[in-house]
Amino acid sequence: PESNQELMQQKRMISDFLEKEERMIVPEENEIGTAFQYINLDGDSEKEIIVFYANKESNFMLGFMILDLQNDSWELLHKTTAYGTDIHYFSVQDLDKDNIPEFLLGVKTGYGSMKELYIYQLADNELIDVTSEDRISYDQIVLAEPEDEKPLIVTARTDTTVLVGSSNITVYEYNNQAVYPVYDNTFDGYCSDIRFAKVHRDIEGIYMAMRYNHYINMLLLCEIDDTYTVTLEHPIPYDYEEMDGIELFGDVNNDGIIEINSLWSPENNLSGRPYADYVHVWLQWDGVEGFRAVSAILADHTNGYHFMMPIAWMDTLYYDFYTENEIAWTEFYYENEERSFETVFALAAVDRLIWDEISDDVADTVVVLGNNPALNKVYIADIKVTSFNGFEIDAGKLISCLQIEGGESS
Repeated sequence: PESNQELMQQKRMISDFLEKEERMIVPEENEIGTAFQYINLDGDSEKEIIVFYANKESNFMLGFMILDLQNDSWELLHKTTAYGTDIHYFSVQDLDKDNIPEFLLGVKTGYGSMKELYIYQLADNELIDVTSEDRISYDQIVLAEPEDEKPLIVTARTDTTVLVGSSNITVYEYNNQAVYPVYDNTFDGYCSDIRFAKVHRDIEGIYMAMRYNHYINMLLLCEIDDTYTVTLEHPIPYDYEEMDGIELFGDVNNDGIIEINSLWSPENNLSGRPYADYVHVWLQWDGVEGFRAVSAILADHTNGYHFMMPIAWMDTLYYDFYTENEIAWTEFYYENEERSFETVFALAAVDRLIWDEISDDVADTVVVLGNNPALNKVYIADIKVTSFNGFEIDAGKLISCLQIEGGESS
């Protein structure tokens, strides 16, 4: 829709196809954030409309409709009915590569975090529920789309009835209007996230974040010799409950290969800073039996900056947080030849008014790295040494490491 008026007209048109007890709803895992979407299902020049709905008078009846534009008029092509409390997941895919789309509808059952997957296929202009006899239950789901093969459905079902807990991981293929498992295994821990992606130059795999009480165990599942094998295991020793909002997976160096986020802890953290303030070290599988760091980022979104730590520095530096004269510093230090700890430099973001008051007093020791007019912040560094462990350091080097959100480096 090009305007709010167009959007309202479309909603009114769609409402004509709903029964009086039905209303439109937005699927939970819907990046578009709307109760309907346009998808070209038949390869013609016109897109069809997929509409998601729920029955207001029955908490357990919902589904989707397909509307098609025929002779300048919208017609109801198909309508499905599923049973659950909400729509969790929806995707249109050609699972068996026959140029006929399948519709994947994930529905919350109302029993804890459990969901059920409905798969529909178009056959003879009818929408067939191919999972009517055997629903796929899941807590987590991801559609794996290998570069040279048919898409796969990967699910995790968690068992929370015991203290340690476990997760059943299943990989499904789809063919001839049937979905069947090609891999099934149970692991300790609660699977809180699944990602399918390229994990090395020419290798695709499935990362699984298995949650325990006070840490996360990362498992990497790869297909080797026509079977799936756990290729790598990497524990992340942080309390999961405090990691809300922290991304575990990402392609931070934009090379098309996914990395996992492993936090670099401060030595003492006497200021009690949250995990979000720690240095985030992004690790990429080396293709053998370990990880290599590709990026280390000290991100402070509140103050509008990222500090990209040189990877080579990480082996010899330590860091911590402290506050002095109401300025919150991040201090980096190393162990010198006398086996004592010596500060290399410290970073801080200060309000412009505070900086204007103190700048003259600290001009001999503190340098300005950049400014953020939008947040009224000045980024400063107190550089204590010119070199450490063979690395040269000056204001120019720190400025090159600083990325300011909407601001400018000095």
